[in-house]
Amino acid sequence: MSIVKNIYGIFSRFSLNTAKKVKTDTVPFCEQYWKKCKADNLLREKNTQSVTLHGELNGINHFFITGANPKNMDTICGRSGYTAREMIQLTDFEFKRIKPTEEKLNVFRCIGEKPEFFSEYKLYQKRLDIKPDDIINMREYAYATSDISYAKCYLPNNKGIIYDIEVPAGARVSRTGFDKQDEIVFPRNAKFQCINTRKVKQDDADYLEVKLRYIKPKEIIS
Repeated sequence: MSIVKNIYGIFSRFSLNTAKKVKTDTVPFCEQYWKKCKADNLLREKNTQSVTLHGELNGINHFFITGANPKNMDTICGRSGYTAREMIQLTDFEFKRIKPTEEKLNVFRCIGEKPEFFSEYKLYQKRLDIKPDDIINMREYAYATSDISYAKCYLPNNKGIIYDIEVPAGARVSRTGFDKQDEIVFPRNAKFQCINTRKVKQDDADYLEVKLRYIKPKEIIS
């Protein structure tokens, strides 16, 4: 918990120090913040493959997908012991320090068909219209796995979208497991380029297969 409070303190102080410059400074505030953290030697790379809250992040993804009440950001989430706001602060900080992957990875993410009355329906329909070269932004901490059979557990009735994702070497993604049991979590607001799509409709299957390539965020300039 103390590391989260330290991070929040750093962010708060930096916010106050730069508030008067925001109108005239051409560098976005978030970039100023991360560059300041690096200059203060706070972003030393760690020899770890996963963020601390790797398994708990799915519990707060509704904040990014459905726009849940911001007031709930300051309530304790599940068994994590952190509020949603603290989970985000800690996780975003750790993604900057995590050890980059050493080789290219191939992972899968499945999205089940969304009925019209679901809050995610419009986003789901938008994703069904994806075309080669389109860039999509996954606002949440998106989960994926190297085991396609496991990924398909999230494709009820074999209907929905299967993302086949290429992750280039040197990506800072949270990784647990081993080989075919790998589970990946991407940083929030991760961007992907569509390479191609294929509609699969046979027997009881009716889904869109989308080949994506993860776009690595630019590293912080020192």
